[in-house]
Amino acid sequence: MSDASAVSDAGPLLALAKLEALDLLAQLYNVVYVSPIVFQETVVAGLAQDAPDALLLQKYFDRGIFKSEPVQSPSSLNESLKIHKGERESIQLALQLRIPEFLVDDARARRVAEQNFASVQSKITVRGTLGVIFLNFQKRSLSRDRAVHLIETIKLRRDIWISAELCERVLHLIRA
Repeated sequence: MSDASAVSDAGPLLALAKLEALDLLAQLYNVVYVSPIVFQETVVAGLAQDAPDALLLQKYFDRGIFKSEPVQSPSSLNESLKIHKGERESIQLALQLRIPEFLVDDARARRVAEQNFASVQSKITVRGTLGVIFLNFQKRSLSRDRAVHLIETIKLRRDIWISAELCERVLHLIRA
């Protein structure tokens, strides 16, 4: 475990839970903060549907590795692209907490986050599920075989919305 922290949108949490790879977040961050909307989407709604990924996420919240944190200020984001309210709230939370890393998979939300972080001269790093896998591989807390297996699994799953093309680019880096 690291002493670093991150703010996450729903996408990376759900993807890593579906892969049973939430340990990758715990290896990089001592705490991952989420907004109340993201907690509602990933845990509360998932538990209501008896989703196995929601049960895994709940365990990480119970252990204090994931924490829901209220967003203090109303949204003042510059949204050049339309994004989901959970993504908007997550970006606001990252700005509010001044956390060094922001986790999001959605390409539009990533662009909005990067634009807003740059506009306030924040050095928040934006990465997604594949970035979490790759960073764990780089830090040698994840073997090449497991990294390849996780990314190949992402490509096959219809409930994880990460493009096969992007997966192939990261696989190329891991195999190099």
